[in-house]
Amino acid sequence: MKKLSRKAVPYLRVSALIDMVFWLIIVGVVTGLALWFEWPVYIIWIAAGVFIFLFILNVLVRPVIFYRVTRYELSEEQIIVKKGFLIIRTTLIPIKRIQGVELSTGPVSRRYGLSVLRAKTASMGIDMPPIEIEEGRQLKRQIIDKVKEEISDV
Repeated sequence: MKKLSRKAVPYLRVSALIDMVFWLIIVGVVTGLALWFEWPVYIIWIAAGVFIFLFILNVLVRPVIFYRVTRYELSEEQIIVKKGFLIIRTTLIPIKRIQGVELSTGPVSRRYGLSVLRAKTASMGIDMPPIEIEEGRQLKRQIIDKVKEEISDV
């Protein structure tokens, strides 16, 4: 199975930083409420502690573990993706069940030259981990070619 590009770690860190803005707003609101209603100071410390814990977990630890665990493979008959952080899942989608494939990039992923490939079936979809844009294009072409082969074999 293939490993992720090393570019995935800084990409995941930046994405986590963007997500942490939400938690920072929550800590700010809790701090404001604690000061306004004269709640005990330990509430502010608890909110700050939770924020620091989430920051360390999501920005520093999670991307490295995700990089080490995540693998993907396109075989003749299926797509296999193994990914996770605390819970590691291996997902398999048979090529003959695939109905659509899309390759997407956002502003952050483009900055790092990465894209996300999504293969869709009638009942579910599978998001590949962040992969290099050119590799994503090739993988998309390979999947489409394999799906066409499956259709022509019927």
